[in-house]
Amino acid sequence: MQSDGLDYGFDAADKSLRHYLRALWDREFALRPCEQPLTQIRPFISELGIHLPRQYRSHQGQLLKDLYRAAAAHAAAHQAYSHIQFQRNKLKPVQLAIIALLEDARVEQLAIDAMPGLRNLWLQFFDAQGHQGIGVESLLLRLSHALLDPDREDDNPWVMKARRLYKASQQAGSNAESLREIGSLLGNDIGQMRVQFNAKSYVVEPLYRDDNLFLWDSDAPPEEMRMEELAPLANNEAEQYTPKSDLDSAEDQRFRPRETAMADPDRTAGSDADLPTYPEWDERIGHYRPHWCSIIEQVPPAGDAAPLRAELEHHTRLSARLAQLIQARKVGQPVQLRNQADGDSFELDQLIKAHAALRCGQVPEWRIHRKQRLQKRDLSVLLLLDLSESTNARLGEVSLLSLIRQASVLLATAIGQSGDPLAIHGFRSNGRHEVHYLHFKDFNQPFDDVVLARLAGVEGALSTRMGAAIRHARHGMRHCRTEQRLILVVTDGEPHDIDVFQPEVLIHDAARAVGQARAAGTPVFCVSVDPKADPYIKRIFGPHNYVVIDSVEQLPQRLPELYLRLTA
Repeated sequence: MQSDGLDYGFDAADKSLRHYLRALWDREFALRPCEQPLTQIRPFISELGIHLPRQYRSHQGQLLKDLYRAAAAHAAAHQAYSHIQFQRNKLKPVQLAIIALLEDARVEQLAIDAMPGLRNLWLQFFDAQGHQGIGVESLLLRLSHALLDPDREDDNPWVMKARRLYKASQQAGSNAESLREIGSLLGNDIGQMRVQFNAKSYVVEPLYRDDNLFLWDSDAPPEEMRMEELAPLANNEAEQYTPKSDLDSAEDQRFRPRETAMADPDRTAGSDADLPTYPEWDERIGHYRPHWCSIIEQVPPAGDAAPLRAELEHHTRLSARLAQLIQARKVGQPVQLRNQADGDSFELDQLIKAHAALRCGQVPEWRIHRKQRLQKRDLSVLLLLDLSESTNARLGEVSLLSLIRQASVLLATAIGQSGDPLAIHGFRSNGRHEVHYLHFKDFNQPFDDVVLARLAGVEGALSTRMGAAIRHARHGMRHCRTEQRLILVVTDGEPHDIDVFQPEVLIHDAARAVGQARAAGTPVFCVSVDPKADPYIKRIFGPHNYVVIDSVEQLPQRLPELYLRLTA
């Protein structure tokens, strides 16, 4: 019979499929054949209706009939339940594929809720033994299978995370809007896993599913239609990866972040396409990933400054004493200046050379004097605070963040009385695209109640992408006109972020950022309140550029003392 052979196709299935869909959804669906002679053609949806392949060469017999039913039912589920179009914006191809896959799962679940038999119809086109590959295509197929079959177990961490996020997003009811954020996050995870995704050759699996192009607000190809792989960008010197080096001259020339005005406090990720970006070092491949981290600058909302003001008044004597010590250090030490045109005494070697030149009939070098002057310390300091979620930890009646606030206020007051330029900034991150950089006090601002209110209002949140924050801090100090510059980092833990599964990656990157700052004349010193910090802090800042305070309650007193030691 024709219907049981390889010749069974759209023309033979058309009438029965229309009746089938009418019985399922009690409505009419327009069916049309796909005319493209492609071996990997997939169904698609347009304004004209559901387009199904004229022939499926991969199946025959009853399974071929079921394939047409599965394809028609899946596309009909989209027409019945997919009522919004997703915006492409700057989504990567792999993110587009993941979001479309999640929408496939959502509409199929809605159809199954109304007609439970559809689950078995669709499941027969998945490999019952499952796929164990870890390529992007294999992971996407594994996720599709896991979302369709609630009893299926998959031990892949990415699939498990995707399944968990999807289920959480749908607990309060079917919600298509949440899928874009989840897909974007899972796509970032794929990027961190260093697996390749060829958007040009990717075909939606399994076979019955449509190409999902109708889900998007535009038929134009995505902005980044390229392979998601690590390779230098040829024929574009401005985008080449920086060679392995501790110096940052090449990095500054090639990856100089774009200038941007300070952002609004309520600014959200993605609200401005012109965010400053910085590269990030990946030790595993020995390259920088260009424009990898985006900085979102913010001014924190004001809080109640009264507790901080009271704490400052409690330490008035200590603050005054610290200011005196800092001022005394500014007087400096005597320095001998040699080979001067005038001075207090002769430079013996130069005097002999001048006398010999005269005896030979030559014009001597008259820089034969030596003089003494006091070398005044000329220093700008940027206090960079880690504001991640872990700083909310309670230490008895106070939090770690409150102690960091007190230490910052005490140090700022002392430095402010001495006249040294000081800025207080903070950082936290929510993945590489959202490195929040908070401005409490800039160099040209006084230390007043406005600054105190900003410090009082901030709370710990998110994660710690330290390398990007240090790069932005160093870049922000480029306008300092002092002879010396210092970045003082206060943190409570090692670098980490939600889109990085191996902490070593961000430790190596932070070490690179510190080395680049030092090479540019801006040393970075770290104060850690993590008792277990020595192993990783030493790797980041070097053996002599950090201190671990075991008793964090001492932080408000110890931080100013450390500053005096550093500026001695």
